[in-house]
Formats: sequence, structure tokens, C-alpha cells
Amino acid sequence: MKILKAFKNLPVNRYIDMAILLFLLVFPFCSSTYWIYVMSGIMAYIIFALSLDLLWGYTGLMSMGHSLLFGAGGYMIGIACSYINKADWVEYEKLTWFLSPLSSEVGAFIMALLLPALISFIIGFFMFSGKIQGVFFSLITLALSGVAELFVINQSKYTHGNSGITVISRTLISDSKADRMDDFTFYFVILLFLVLAYAVCMLIVHSRVGKVLQAVRENESRLTFFGYKPSAFKMLIYTVSGAMAGLAGVLYVRTQGSVNSTAVGINLATLVLVWVAVGGRGNLTGAMVGTLVLQIAETVLNSVFSGISADFAQYWKLVLGIIILVIVFVIPKGIVGTVIDIQQKARDQKRKDAILSKEE
Repeated sequence: MKILKAFKNLPVNRYIDMAILLFLLVFPFCSSTYWIYVMSGIMAYIIFALSLDLLWGYTGLMSMGHSLLFGAGGYMIGIACSYINKADWVEYEKLTWFLSPLSSEVGAFIMALLLPALISFIIGFFMFSGKIQGVFFSLITLALSGVAELFVINQSKYTHGNSGITVISRTLISDSKADRMDDFTFYFVILLFLVLAYAVCMLIVHSRVGKVLQAVRENESRLTFFGYKPSAFKMLIYTVSGAMAGLAGVLYVRTQGSVNSTAVGINLATLVLVWVAVGGRGNLTGAMVGTLVLQIAETVLNSVFSGISADFAQYWKLVLGIIILVIVFVIPKGIVGTVIDIQQKARDQKRKDAILSKEE
């Protein structure tokens, strides 16, 4: 009975979480290989959105250059794969000392997680110790994303410039074609990482650290008055968020089989903000719902408009943009945020009616 009562009292977003998990578990059994491939990429994007929600939704730090961390993870795998397999465009004999761990497949995977975390830590150290926050934090991260895109294009010796790097797909660590998994198996590998990423996020937001992060979002100056050091907590969550974004980059690149400059660019940085905003930030569920809804809508609209005519194909972006604007203006708290509000109002009304009935 206690279990049933606890289940009944769960917030509505936890029911949505369970529905998403069930949907993702069943999806590959009733879908084509193409859609399994597409959904694998979407799940990697969901991990990326979760990493931003930790930073923006729970801490109030709107990073407009989060793609820098996503792309850093992806490019570590790309450079390692091109070096180990001696791609035809590679002219260098060995990697520089900084990139030397990429000569090993395991080293490349570890580097793909550590480098984004290190970048986050360095950026966080200078910005948070300098008390840079609000719109200034957002603008600086946006500028860093633009600089990173130009840097990747210019460092063509290692990144192959605008052409990007082809990667051995459907493997987690190996850069050998012999170790490639089929789409069905690799789908569940990514799903496992998504569940683990979600579990880590839940542990963080429900821990003491998570409560402090929410206090930073609500009133940083008051938190300082109580003896806390907000900059330390912000650096911590930015570093964790960076590592998670790097993991998302690794999984996405391994799914798609390539990485290019758009992975670190402003376009992707803007898209992930839209996913989290549309779904509803500050509850983890919104990041997942927003990414799922918009990415599936993008794939379907692109397919439909391309089927009409080649000249008409580009207009799917206009339709998707209108949908996003309607959602943002009609339900500014996002899809999940609005649903949570409705449930909370219903529960408050129920408690009020119960109190009034007892008084009578």
C-alpha cells in the first residue's frame, strides 16, 4: 500500500519519464532500420539537452555555447579514428603531446570526456571567480562557440577543415570496422548511456549539491550571506555538465559516422536551448520531451516537404519555426512545465477543499 501511495503521489513529470523509457524500449521492435538510426542520434541529443538543463534549468546559467563541449568530445573521437586508421588526408606522422592519448582507442574515449570537462572548468574558473553572470555569461559562451567553429575549420591538419572527419560508426571505443555493431544492438547501448546519464542527473538534483544549485538560481547573494561559495558550486556543475555534453558528442558521432565544424558551432548551441525551452527547463523531463518532439518533428517535416519537390524541401524549417513560436508564446514554461503547473494547481485545490470540508 505504501508503494502504491508513493507512486500515486509522484509528480506528473516522473510518469512522463517512465512513459519515455517504455517508448524507447519498445521503439526498435516496431520500427525500420532508418528510424532506429534516427532515434539513436536523438537519444544522444537528449543526453546533450540534459547536460544543459543541469546548467540552465537548475543553476540559472544559460550557456549559449554548449555545443563547444559537445563538439570537443566528438572531435577527440574523430581525430583518434583518422589517426589510428591512417585516413588518406592525414599527413602527420604522430600526434602532438597534448593529443598523444588519442593514439589509443581507450585513451581517446577518456580524452573525449576529460577535455570538455577541462574546458568547462577553465571557462568556469575565470568567469565565476570574476563574478560574470547573467547575460554576460551567455554572450561570452556564445562568442566562444563561434571562435571554436573557426578554430576547428582553420586547424585542418587535424580536423580536415570544413570537410569533417569520417568515423567508424556503431562502436563505442573501437576504431575497427570488424567491431561494428548492428543498428539494433547499438541503439540499446546508447539507451543504456541515456538511462545512466538521467540517473546521474537525478542524483545530483536531489542531493544537497542540487539544492544549493537551485538556491544559486533563485538568489545567489542570499546564499553567499549564509556562508556558501556559489562560484565553487557553479564550477562543479559546469564541469559535470561539460563531461556529459562530451559523452553526448561521442555517442552522436559514433551513431552518425562523422563529425564536422557544425558540432561546435552556434547553430547547434541555439538548437539545444530551444529543445530545453520548449520542453520546459528545471525538471529534466522537459529536456527529454523537447528534444524528442522537435527532433522527430524535424525528421518528419523534412521527409514530407522533400517528397513534395526539391524546391519545396527548404520550407519545412519555416513550419517548424512557427510550431516552436506557438509553443513558446502560448506555454512559456514549456510543455512539461505547464503540465506540472496544472497538476500542482489541482492538488492545491484538492487540499483546500479537504480543509474546508473539515471546517464545516
